[in-house]
Amino acid sequence: MTSRIVVDTDGRTWSCTPAGTGGGASEGKDVSLLCTTPSVAEAVRLTVGWQWTKMADNGLARMIAAASPAPRKKL
Repeated sequence: MTSRIVVDTDGRTWSCTPAGTGGGASEGKDVSLLCTTPSVAEAVRLTVGWQWTKMADNGLARMIAAASPAPRKKL
């Protein structure tokens, strides 16, 4: 299974893996990603193109940051 780690502009490190069956991308089919980081309580799900592994790190990180909920508050 393919996974990626990217850092967004807030310095959060996100680990992304394909969600669903098999994790492989078929040519021309979008991929659902599940991205997690310790500072955000809920995982971020987003749909990307089938060549998401070739996408620039900054572009993927921007998409994740835009879809992410507010960071978890420190106690």
